[in-house]
Amino acid sequence: MLTPRHLPRPALAGATIVALLLIVFGAIRLLPLAGGSETPDGVPLAVFAEFGDLADKIYSAPADDPTKRTLLATVEHAAGWGINPATATRDGRAVFLLAPSNGGGREAPAEVWTINLRTGQRTRIAGDADLLIQPILNRDGSILYRRSNGLRQEIVRANVGDASRITVYGEDTTFGVFPVGEDAEGHLVVARLSTAGTDLLRVKEGAAQLIVHASDHVARGWQIAPDGKSIAYAAPEVRGDRVVYRVHVAALADGKARPLAETPVDADQFAPLWAPSGDALALGQDARAGARAVTIVEGTRMRTLAAPERGFDVPLSWSEGAAYLAVRSFDGSTATDPGNETAVVISPGGGRYAITATGEVIFIGWVTRG
Repeated sequence: MLTPRHLPRPALAGATIVALLLIVFGAIRLLPLAGGSETPDGVPLAVFAEFGDLADKIYSAPADDPTKRTLLATVEHAAGWGINPATATRDGRAVFLLAPSNGGGREAPAEVWTINLRTGQRTRIAGDADLLIQPILNRDGSILYRRSNGLRQEIVRANVGDASRITVYGEDTTFGVFPVGEDAEGHLVVARLSTAGTDLLRVKEGAAQLIVHASDHVARGWQIAPDGKSIAYAAPEVRGDRVVYRVHVAALADGKARPLAETPVDADQFAPLWAPSGDALALGQDARAGARAVTIVEGTRMRTLAAPERGFDVPLSWSEGAAYLAVRSFDGSTATDPGNETAVVISPGGGRYAITATGEVIFIGWVTRG
């Protein structure tokens, strides 16, 4: 089974759903990656952390030569627990959760930090987050995170400017409620697990409204489109004699499904990732049907990217303009047999640039030069 080595970073972040994580493979490619081009300032800088048992080192490096790295910060943490970053970076800033060196860990409250990706300057925002639940960096720069007290789970919105916080939703549950993001009107969107499966909810004036019942089981990989009008996710369904995860897209206004191009029917799909423009979706699928490439879906059309020599890729993060794509690359064949993992950046020309380190690489995001 594909599992993280240190801090779990599940697709629907949460300790109850660590099992089946993002997976993907490569096969062939077309140019450019998602109809984008290089950033106006040239090759962007990839930002990533190198896990250490007591501290993570955060670096920036040119996307096409990750060996030319610059140390931005060294972040000390509790033994064995790396940082847990949001999936997106905005305006040269990233957000991450941290298990503090003094008493931090799985059950202890985690700290919420921001970091300037050009200067390395860090700011502590809060100290009551659930470590395993990935934070969300909203389009307006605010932060969503979850905190818990017994059965009570709350979603908190934090303002980076003054570190003010407000609880936007809470409920008592033995399962889980997870922040997903905000829709086009700025309403909180959450995923809720229960005995009935997985529901996607919109929160207005503190009350939760059903958007779509995503699955009778566990749906995952939630990704709100850049314009806040659609959401992509993966949910299990029966295909032939197998249960596989397939990617779905729904309108956030009414929950209605949007059509997607059909990929091999017996393949698991993973990690849907919107291009910054919102007009394309990258996703991965297992290699049992012979498809190994990250697939780019544009409405009812699809194409594939540069593949590894063997194994499969998991989409992680697009650079500005969808010029570069960061992936987790595995040399195995499936989720249950993933093999070894390497962080890789795929360039517009099809080049593949590995990010190597002595410890696990935790990809954080991108920043333009300047």
